[in-house]
Amino acid sequence: MKNKLIDVIFQPFPQVGQRIKKDEDKNIILDSKSGYTLYDDKENFPSIFENIFNVLVITEKYRFIFEVKGHNKIANDPRYRWNNADIKGVLKYFCSPDDRRIILPSGIHDYMLEFKAEIYAKIKYVCTPDEFRRLTSDIFIMLCEEQGFSKMKSKLMGNLVDCFQKYFQKRKWRSLDG
Repeated sequence: MKNKLIDVIFQPFPQVGQRIKKDEDKNIILDSKSGYTLYDDKENFPSIFENIFNVLVITEKYRFIFEVKGHNKIANDPRYRWNNADIKGVLKYFCSPDDRRIILPSGIHDYMLEFKAEIYAKIKYVCTPDEFRRLTSDIFIMLCEEQGFSKMKSKLMGNLVDCFQKYFQKRKWRSLDG
């Protein structure tokens, strides 16, 4: 029987910010070895959570909490930043990566994927890596609905995300098996 997602609760609610590129950002070097600038960083990661917050995930079988904060070693910034939604090619017909409704779901999903080992460690005794991968997609679907996408579109986008993770990111998920 599938473990149904009941709710996702934020404490406090995430404050999403948009990182605006400025010409003077090209002069702020974040990594002197590569020449990586603040401008480059804002281009690669246009969205940022302006605050640190907790996410409480409640399912039928268990609940867990994780903190969302950045681990940016280059800029020493505690805020989490991400690249919006990695929507490419034909998927742009379903949703633009700049659609404001996708920003919060993509940020939470990206965080859960980037720090999957740490988050999974909290629940590895009650779910498998495949169940956790699916849970990240279910959370994405729930947040898409809450942000204003229709139920059908949210499920379509979430299932596409899950298929991508399952079949094209398989090796990254296998690391949780160990």
